[in-house]
Amino acid sequence: MRLTQKELERLLFFQMAEVSRRRFHRKIKLNYIEAGAIICDELLERAREGGYTVVQLVELGSRIISLEDVMEGTPELLPILQLEALFPDGNKLITIHNPIHLASRGETVQSLVSFPYYKEAVL
Repeated sequence: MRLTQKELERLLFFQMAEVSRRRFHRKIKLNYIEAGAIICDELLERAREGGYTVVQLVELGSRIISLEDVMEGTPELLPILQLEALFPDGNKLITIHNPIHLASRGETVQSLVSFPYYKEAVL
């Protein structure tokens, strides 16, 4: 099987997000790469399944990870997050400004597609 460059990048996002979710689950504070991987993986999955607009995903992207989930200084290292997502009608650019700004985990989205088997333990 041969994967395209885009498929290899998507696989890399998924792998990094998996490692990050395990750390998140153990309440280890995330660095900016780990936080970004979780946000990107969630948005890529929701875009792929359809039913969401770019605007909805931009809004969702800033409600996935909170300040209490990340290491000090992480939000400053991730002031903007951009990714190209595959929607049912083609690729679109998603841009999120200040993706990590909520104070506590209680303010974040509670039903994440990318956390199906962590749902009870984390949230």
